[in-house]
Amino acid sequence: MTSSSKTVVAGGIFSPRVMELRVKIHDAEYVDSAVQRIAQVLSRKIVEENEQRNVREKK
Repeated sequence: MTSSSKTVVAGGIFSPRVMELRVKIHDAEYVDSAVQRIAQVLSRKIVEENEQRNVREKK
């Protein structure tokens, strides 16, 4: 591991990806978009499971 691949901050050593996400969570537009994506995925999953349950009940 080289010092260029990790960032040392108070409390530990973090990868560039973790540091990127730490910055993004302070961006309201990024957080709003992330919440919207999560809601879409969960909604789709709920609808799919409900449709599968309905198909099984009709058998």
